[in-house]
Amino acid sequence: RDWSSDVCSSDLSSYYSFMVLLHLLLLTIACFLLIGSVLVTAYYLFLAVVAILHRPAPWRESPTDAESQKRFAIVVPAHNEEGAIMNTLNSCREIDYPNSRFEVFVIADNCSDDTARVVQEAGTECLVRTHDELIGKGHALAWAFDRVMSQGFDAVIVLDADCRIDRHALKAFNRHLNQGELVLQANDIASNPDESPMSYVVSVGNLIENELYYYPKSRLGWAVVLRGTGMVLSAELLQRFPWGASSIVEDMEYTMDLLRHGQTVEFVQEACVSSPFPTQQEQLDVQRARWAAGNLGYGKSDALKFIREGLTRGPLVLADFGWNMIVLSRPLVLAMLGTTLFFCGLTWFIQPGLFSAILMIASLACCTLQGLYFVLGIALLGINKKRLLFLLRAPGIVLRLIVISLSSLVMPGKPIWQRTPREHD
Repeated sequence: RDWSSDVCSSDLSSYYSFMVLLHLLLLTIACFLLIGSVLVTAYYLFLAVVAILHRPAPWRESPTDAESQKRFAIVVPAHNEEGAIMNTLNSCREIDYPNSRFEVFVIADNCSDDTARVVQEAGTECLVRTHDELIGKGHALAWAFDRVMSQGFDAVIVLDADCRIDRHALKAFNRHLNQGELVLQANDIASNPDESPMSYVVSVGNLIENELYYYPKSRLGWAVVLRGTGMVLSAELLQRFPWGASSIVEDMEYTMDLLRHGQTVEFVQEACVSSPFPTQQEQLDVQRARWAAGNLGYGKSDALKFIREGLTRGPLVLADFGWNMIVLSRPLVLAMLGTTLFFCGLTWFIQPGLFSAILMIASLACCTLQGLYFVLGIALLGINKKRLLFLLRAPGIVLRLIVISLSSLVMPGKPIWQRTPREHD
C-alpha cells in the first residue's frame, strides 16, 4: 500500500475543508457588513434627494413677522473666553431685531481669566458661576436658565462663546415660534473653511450634516439633534421639560429627553451661527475625541433600545433617532465601507464565483455612491483654487478622523469634558 499517497490525500482534504470553512466565514462577514453598508448608503442618499428636491427659498422677511415679536434671552456660556467673547458680543449688537425684545447674558463659568471683566466692560450682563463639582456646559446652562427665564422671556437662545449669529436670525426664530414650534436648531456653519486643509475638510462634513442630513430630516418630521450652539428653547418647552442635561454631550442628552416625550426639533436652515472650525491637529483631536466619546458612548448603550422602543411602543421618531445614533458618525461609516469592500474582495479572491462577484460589485457601488455623496457636499460648499489644493490633503485628515472615532468606540472609560484649544490661547 502507498502510505505517502494516503497522507497527501488527507492533507489535501484538510486543506480543502479549511478553505471551505474560511470562505463561509468570510462570506458571512461580508454579507453582514454589506447589508449595513447598503442600509446606511440608502438612508443618506434618500435624505440627499429630499434635500435637493426641496431646496429652501432665500430668506425674506414677511410683513406678518413683526405682528408678534417674541422676547429672547441670548445665553452665552463661556469658560476662559476673554480672547473670543467680544466677537460673539459684537455680532449680537448687529442683530436686526428691536433692542427691547432681546437681551444678552454671558455665563462666566469657572473662569480663571478675565472673561467676566471683559464682558462687564462691554456693557453686557455677566452671570459669574463657580462650582468645584458641577463642572461643564450642561450644569452652567441649568444654573443660568433658572435665573434668566424668571425675567419673562419667551425663549432662550444658546450661543457658544466663539461664534457669530446672523443679523436676521431672531426674526427667523420669531417666525417659527409664532408657528407653534417649541424648540429650534439653527444652521451651525464654519466661518473659516479656507483657513487650512483641516478646517476645509471639517467644513465639508459639517455642511453635509446640515444641508443633506438634518434639513431633510426636519422637513420629514424625523429626528433632528440639538447641536449645542444655535439652540432655541421656548419658555413653554422649558416649563414642560426643564433642562437637566449635564453630560459632555448635553445637547444629545436633552434631545433624547424631548423625543421620549414626542417633542421634535425644528431645523432652521435660514438662520446661521458661524464659528471657527479646527485648523490644527491638537484642536481637531480634542474636539472630535470629546464629541466621538460622548455621542458614541450614548450610541453604544441606547441606539438599539431606541429603535426597539420606537418600533414597538412609539413614537416612530424614536426609532429614527436610534438609527441616527448609529449612522451619524461619517468617519465610522467610511471605516465600515472600507471594511466591507475588503471582505467582499477577499471572498471573491479566495473563491471567485457569481455570488462573490455580486457582493464585490455591490460593495463597490456603495463606495462609489458615498463618494458622490461627498462630492455633492464639496460642490454645495463651493470650489476655488485653494480648496482644490486642500482636497489633496483630505484623505490624511479623513483617516485621522476615522482613527479618533474608532478609538472612542473601542476604548473603555467615561468621557470627560475638555475645552477645545483656541487660536488666541
